[in-house]
Amino acid sequence: MEEARVHPELGAGYAEFLAADFDPLQYARRISRGDKDSSSKDTDNDQMARAMEALGKRADALDGLLQQTVIASHADLLKQVVGVKALDASLAQVEDNVREIKAYMHALRTRIRVPYQQSQAYTSQASNLHAAIRHVRATARFIQLVRRLQTQIPLGSASGAPDFALGALTLLDIERAVTGGDLEGIHIVDQGMETIVKPRRDRTIAQAEQMLESGIRLRNQGDIAGGLQILFNLGMLATAVAARVRQYVSDWESAVRGRLDPRDVSAYVRDHNSRAKSIDGSDMVGITGVVLSRIEGLVDDLLARGLELRVLERVLARKRDVLPRFDVSNFSSSLAADIGSGSGGGGGGSGATPSFLDLVARELNSSSSAGIRVVAFWWREALSLLAAEINSACTESSVIRQMLTNSYPRVVQLFVPKLEQLQPLDLPLLWDQMLGNFEAEYVSRAASRIEDAVTRCYPPPPPPGLMEAQERRSLVASTGGIMATGSELITAVSVVPNRKLVAGVIRSMSTELEMAKSDARLAAAVTGAASSAARTFASITETKIATVTVNPSVLNPFGVPPHPLTKSLVGLLNTADALRLGIEELGDRGFSVDSASLRALVDKNAASLLDIADRAVTEAIYQAGTSADSSSLPSLDLFDIAAQWLQTQVLESMNIASFHWRVVEMVTKYLKIYTRVVCLAFPLTEETKLLLTGHATQFEFACSQLMAAASKMSPNDKQAKALSGLGGPYRALRMLRPLLFMNTAELARLVDEAKPDSDIPMVDLADHIVCRVATALLDNSDCSSAEVRPFLPYRIQKCKWTDWASSAESGTQLHQRNSVLAESLQHLVDKIQKTHKDGALSELVSLAQAAASRLLSS
Repeated sequence: MEEARVHPELGAGYAEFLAADFDPLQYARRISRGDKDSSSKDTDNDQMARAMEALGKRADALDGLLQQTVIASHADLLKQVVGVKALDASLAQVEDNVREIKAYMHALRTRIRVPYQQSQAYTSQASNLHAAIRHVRATARFIQLVRRLQTQIPLGSASGAPDFALGALTLLDIERAVTGGDLEGIHIVDQGMETIVKPRRDRTIAQAEQMLESGIRLRNQGDIAGGLQILFNLGMLATAVAARVRQYVSDWESAVRGRLDPRDVSAYVRDHNSRAKSIDGSDMVGITGVVLSRIEGLVDDLLARGLELRVLERVLARKRDVLPRFDVSNFSSSLAADIGSGSGGGGGGSGATPSFLDLVARELNSSSSAGIRVVAFWWREALSLLAAEINSACTESSVIRQMLTNSYPRVVQLFVPKLEQLQPLDLPLLWDQMLGNFEAEYVSRAASRIEDAVTRCYPPPPPPGLMEAQERRSLVASTGGIMATGSELITAVSVVPNRKLVAGVIRSMSTELEMAKSDARLAAAVTGAASSAARTFASITETKIATVTVNPSVLNPFGVPPHPLTKSLVGLLNTADALRLGIEELGDRGFSVDSASLRALVDKNAASLLDIADRAVTEAIYQAGTSADSSSLPSLDLFDIAAQWLQTQVLESMNIASFHWRVVEMVTKYLKIYTRVVCLAFPLTEETKLLLTGHATQFEFACSQLMAAASKMSPNDKQAKALSGLGGPYRALRMLRPLLFMNTAELARLVDEAKPDSDIPMVDLADHIVCRVATALLDNSDCSSAEVRPFLPYRIQKCKWTDWASSAESGTQLHQRNSVLAESLQHLVDKIQKTHKDGALSELVSLAQAAASRLLSS
């Protein structure tokens, strides 16, 4: 609301009266009470009179002000009055026009309503007439269809064979005519349905069921197709076939129930055996035979029913209505959606006509996941019922459960080969619902049997203190004390598994794999168990090896006498390798058992053992040589000890054929090293030559023994070599003895005839010539040994003679070695020429110069 405008002259004196909340009564009370001053002597009447007088003056002033305002605003008020009168005239004219329009609209409404009401009446009459005509037409069509049905399916003694397929279409049309035409209650229609249509419908359905039954039983696809077509024409294909499949499941449930009941099985066994007449009991039966026989019968029944349904499914998949007689667009769109999502079957793409199988599958799976066909539906339900029966029997009888577990491979053979005829099936469902528990338990027992065979290979550990007692007795015997007898010297042969026990592990694996090979799934599980057992054997053997080798004497090639546990160590490796070979033979028969752990164990420990022996023998060979730092030639006793340890404790006991060539390489290396050690002998006195001749013969015999022991490791290897088959290194060894006693001319001829394939390598011949020239200089002059030693090649090279003997002989290193040898020879020649100016030792000088020239040229 707008706030009241106050005249300027009223703003001061009349503001209180112009306020929106002004109350006259309250103002009068306030005036009547007044604010009495204690110093004033006026009475109440005097104060009232003064107030009234003031109000009167204000009223007069206000009246005068109003008169002035009216006079000042008179012209404006007159103009406003004139405008109001003109507006009133305009409003009166508008009211007249509105009244005229209302009268016109009333007349127009009257002219429209009457024809509309008449049209509505005519429309109602036409609708009633149309309904009457529709009923008459529907009744006439019903009569026509009934007459056609009587012609297609005659009853009684009427002539002509019935055409049930066309009759089914007519029955479907009659049903739609009666339902869609709302003909119920019409006498002629009810009578026709009762006396004509119903008997023929029942006969048609019976004929379709009969054709379907006989076609399934005889596997006649023509009869099945005819029966399905009649049911489809009747519009009841999906429900009728789905009901038949469910009836199969119901009949199977009746056939399965109680077949494996432990009480029934026991009663049958007792009754049958009580009537047995054979003296030897050959006609008696046991629970195992009866249960397996009944399971086999159930599997045969399952297969027979499944094959019947598969024939039905194949016909359903091929049949489809080329010219659909009813709307299937909704089903086709939903089917296309199922196919697009991957759950549909063979119903075609979007817009395709669905096959009969699609219709039936949709009905079967209306309450479950889509996409399961007839046989798959049957398989799932039937297998569930059979699994429930078997599980119930196993729950009630531990004997049956034990029997089925022990006979699991045979049970699998009862199922899988026969049921594979129903492919494609979800065979893993067979294990998930029924065989899985038996398989797991059987595989567990098979693994336990193989593990038991592995465990039997190793006896319990020896009592505490046994190993220490053996070592003490061995020590007493070796130090000259009382010799321990064979029974007192307790060996650790018990550490090594018996060969028969290892063969038992192979037999156990072979037996379990042979029993499981008929089923790929079971064979894979048992193969895994055998592989695990092989790894267990390798782990136990590794532990035994660690226990044996904890004593350093076991791996000491220089121990005298050798520790008895060394052969036990080799025996453990032989055992592991024997098991590996047995597993590889199983692989030749198609069983892929993993033996990698055994191979790794054997390769690792055998290589380590041969490395220890190799280092010991090599060290002994170097110690058997003489150098410029010593004047005496050591014996080959240390070499003999190490070589005999390698021969008797390792090679003669080792049966690992794969390491034969490793031993050949080792002996070849020994021949090369010993040849060089002999060629580096200094000083080369006559006594030294005689000793070296004997040592070479002794060394050759020891190496031949090593090669003989190595050849036994691979008896079937036709390429196994004897010592003479090593080629150049053996020829060089045989050349050592004549080389030591050759004169200067013969050595010069060897230098001239030196070739890469000569009996003695040029570098070794050069070493021998250096030592011979240095020895001659030492013997035929006043030179001391200290003056001659700096001219030796390893002194020039500033290294030990053993390092010089073991240096490589290829590439730049060989070129450097030749240069050092040439330099050594030149220094010796210069020394001889200074000390023997008379030309003595000239032949040696010529030999040294020829050798140096040959070295530099090569």
